[in-house]
Amino acid sequence: MDFRVNRPLPIVGGLLLEHKILVFFAVLLVVMGAVVLGTVFWTTNRMAREMQQDRARDLLATWGDILGESQASGDIASLNHIVERAAGADTTIAYLVYTDSKGRLLASAARSSNYAPYLEQRLAELSATGAADQITTAPYIEGAIPVVVGDEIVGELHYGIERLPGKRYAERAGMIAIALTVGPVLLLLVAGRAAVHKMVRPLGELTLVADEISTGNLDPRIDFGVHVNCWEIKNCLRTDCKAYMNFTEQCWYIDGTPCEGYEPRFPQKLQGCRTCEVYRAHRGDEVVQLADSFKHMRNVLKASREDLVSSGDFQNRLIQNSFDGIIATNAAGVITIFNQVAERLTRAPRDEVIGIKHWQEFFEDGLENTMDLPLSHEPIRRLRGFTPKESAIRRDSGELIDVQLAGISLFDRGLHIGKVFFFQDLREIKTLRENLIQSKKLAAAGQAAAGISHSIKNILDGFNGGVYVYNLGKRRGDEDKMAVGWEMIERNVRIISDLVTDLLNFAKPRQPDLDLIDPRALIDDVIANTGVGRAERINIRVEQIGPERRVALDKHAFHQCLANLLCNAVEAYPEDRSGTIVMRIEVRDDLAIFSVQDDGTGMNPQTITKVKNGMYSTKGSKGTGLGLQVVQKIVNEHKGILSIESVEGEGSTFRIEMPASDLGSPMRSSG
Repeated sequence: MDFRVNRPLPIVGGLLLEHKILVFFAVLLVVMGAVVLGTVFWTTNRMAREMQQDRARDLLATWGDILGESQASGDIASLNHIVERAAGADTTIAYLVYTDSKGRLLASAARSSNYAPYLEQRLAELSATGAADQITTAPYIEGAIPVVVGDEIVGELHYGIERLPGKRYAERAGMIAIALTVGPVLLLLVAGRAAVHKMVRPLGELTLVADEISTGNLDPRIDFGVHVNCWEIKNCLRTDCKAYMNFTEQCWYIDGTPCEGYEPRFPQKLQGCRTCEVYRAHRGDEVVQLADSFKHMRNVLKASREDLVSSGDFQNRLIQNSFDGIIATNAAGVITIFNQVAERLTRAPRDEVIGIKHWQEFFEDGLENTMDLPLSHEPIRRLRGFTPKESAIRRDSGELIDVQLAGISLFDRGLHIGKVFFFQDLREIKTLRENLIQSKKLAAAGQAAAGISHSIKNILDGFNGGVYVYNLGKRRGDEDKMAVGWEMIERNVRIISDLVTDLLNFAKPRQPDLDLIDPRALIDDVIANTGVGRAERINIRVEQIGPERRVALDKHAFHQCLANLLCNAVEAYPEDRSGTIVMRIEVRDDLAIFSVQDDGTGMNPQTITKVKNGMYSTKGSKGTGLGLQVVQKIVNEHKGILSIESVEGEGSTFRIEMPASDLGSPMRSSG
C-alpha cells in the first residue's frame, strides 16, 4: 500500500488551523476587492471618456456646420479663423484639424502654445499616412466628426481632447468605490475571525484532551454535543435500568442496559448503539463525533489499563508469593525481578538488587553457556535454557547454598529480551532425603531382623521337636521314632544352612563374573541338581524360543537365581495337587528373557506387593522371604529386570529380562 504524506506549504506550514483559515479568507476578500475595484475603475474611466467625448462631439458638431457652410461658399480663407475660434470655445480642446473629403489639410489650430507640439506631430502623421483613423499617438482622447453640407460629406474635423477631466472623475469614482469596498472587507474579516475562532476552538479543546490522555490522565472532561435522555426519546419506563435518570453518562457507555438487540457491554454495544435514534440525536457535527471517538478511546483505555493493572498485580503477587525463588533479568542481564524467596535465601535486600546487580553475581560460573541450549525445536515456540538440576546460589557473604535450579532465555520476535531463573532450597530436602534413607535402612534392618528372628525361632522349634522325638524313641528303643526325629533334625539343619547362605549372598556386594553360557544347558542343570524333576506330581517342561545363542551370565549366581525360582514354583502347589511348571528361555537381538511359570495357587495383588517389598514368604513358617530378595539382587547385578505376574487360583509367572549385548555367535541346533 502506498502511503503518501501531504506536506503543508512552507509559508503556512507553521500556522495554526485558525490562522490558516483567516489567511485564506483574507486573501479571498482582497482578491474579490481588487476585482471589484478594477471593474469600478475600468467602468468609470470608460464612462467618463465616453461622456467627455460625447460632449466634445456635440460642441464641435456646431462648428463643423459653420466650417461646411464657409467651405461651400468658397470662403477658404476664413476656415483657419473658424477653427481657431472653435479650439478656444472649450478648455478641454487641445487642438483641431480640418481636412476636406480627400484628406487634404484645410485648417488647423491649437488652443494654446502648450499644445502646439502635439498639433505639429498630428499634422506630420496626417500628411504621412493620409488616414485620419490611424493617428493614435497623441496622449488625448482623439476622434473625428464628419462635416456635411446637404447630403454630401465635404470634410472631417479631427480633435484631440484632454483626458484630465475624465481622469479626475474616474479617480473620484474610484475613491468612492475603495471606500465602499474596504469597509465591508474589514467588517467581513473581523466577523470571519470571530466565526473561525468559534469553529476552531473545539479542536483546540480536543487537542488539550488528547495531550491529557497521552500523559496518562484518562479522566479529562469531554463535554461535546447534546446530552440526551434515552428514556425520553425511547419512551422507556424501565426504572430498573442503570441508564434511567442518569444525567452524567450516556447510555451507550453503561453496561447491562436492557435494550433489546444490543450487546450488553461497552465497547461491543457501541456498534449497535450508533444506529440508534438516541445516539443520532446526540451525534452533532464532525467535531462532536471526533469528541465521541476520544471519549470512546478514553473509556477503552481505562478498561485496558485496569485490566493491565489487575493482571500486573496478580502476576506480581504470584511471583512474590511463589514457593520457588524467581530471578528475572533484562537483555543486558541486569536483575528486574527478585522475589521474596530469592531475597530470603540470598539475604540481599531487593532494593539493592533490582536494576543494579547482574545475575552472574548470584550463580555459579558456567551457566551462561547452558542458557543457550535448545529446550524446544518448534519454529514458533523458541525455548532455550536448561531443565532443573542441582546447583548453588551465592549469598553476599560468599556462602554457597545448594539449590535445584532451572533457567530459561526469553525471546521476542527472535530478539533476546532477558532470562528467568527458578530455584528451590535443597538443604532441607537433602536433610529429609538423608533422614528418609536412614529410616529406610533402619526399617529394612528391623524388618530383616524380625524375619530372620522369626525364621530362626521356627527352625529352633523344629530342632527341639526333632530332638524330643529322637530322645523319646531312644528311651523306648523305638528305632522308627528315632529315625523320624533324626530326619526332622536334618531337615532343620538344611533350612538353617540355606538361610545362612542366602544371608551371605544377600549381604555380600559383588560384581558378576560374566561368561558366555548356554542358557538351555544352565536350565537343565538347575532342574537336575534341585531334584524337583523327580516329584511325580509335578511336570517340568523347558521351552526354547528363538535361536540357540550363548548369553553373558555369572553361571554360579544365575544358577542359584533360577533354582530359587524353581523351588518357589514347586512349593506353590499343595501336597495333594499336581501341576506343570514351564521354564522358558527366549533370546532376541538385544534381550534374553528367562521365565518360570506355574499353574499353582497364585497370589492376589496385596500378596504380590508384600513379596516385592521383601522379607515375606507365602510358605508361612517354612520360608524366610530372603530367597526372592537374593534373586532380585542377582538380577540387578546383571542389569536386568524382575517382574511378577500372578492370578489367585490360576498360577504365577516370574519373568527376568536381561540385556544381551554380549551375545556370542549362533549355536548349532542340538537336534
